Amino acid sequence: MRFKRKGEEHTAIKEIKLFDGTVIGVFEGSRGANPDHDILIKYQEQGKRLRTPKHIHWVIDLLIKKEHNRKLTLEFMKYLRNMYEKVEAFKSKEDRKNCELKQTTLAKLKPFEELNEYGEYKVEFIGHLIELMIKMEKNTPPEKPARVFKELMDAMIQEKEIFVIVSKATQIG
Repeated sequence: MRFKRKGEEHTAIKEIKLFDGTVIGVFEGSRGANPDHDILIKYQEQGKRLRTPKHIHWVIDLLIKKEHNRKLTLEFMKYLRNMYEKVEAFKSKEDRKNCELKQTTLAKLKPFEELNEYGEYKVEFIGHLIELMIKMEKNTPPEKPARVFKELMDAMIQEKEIFVIVSKATQIG
């Protein structure tokens, strides 16, 4: 997987192939407390162009899933939120290159497969994406930690009004 930015070509350091044919590409990033540990995430669904995921994409998908199966979606959201405490930031360039996802194995995601019937994304995609986003978020400087994911998941689990959720999902910085 490749993309160009400002005339420079970037090649994925890791490609994660999903059962539905979607590929998540992990690229070297350059931001955060330790730029050597930062990542960029891109994905490509079969027959579609390369995209950069945003929080609002998976948030809308989970809200759609929740309309169809509230109980299971809330359980899935709690599972994703609990991952935050378990997932660690990359510890080295080599760790980033290997990009091992331990919290979103197929066995761990199996209880939530029924949610694949609703929305645009499969739970495998959302799980992997969230685990990568947590790793990325945990690369921020300790004196100014990023908490977008954590605050967003808490708002969704607490079933805050849509305005609050969308505001958190679309905030920058």
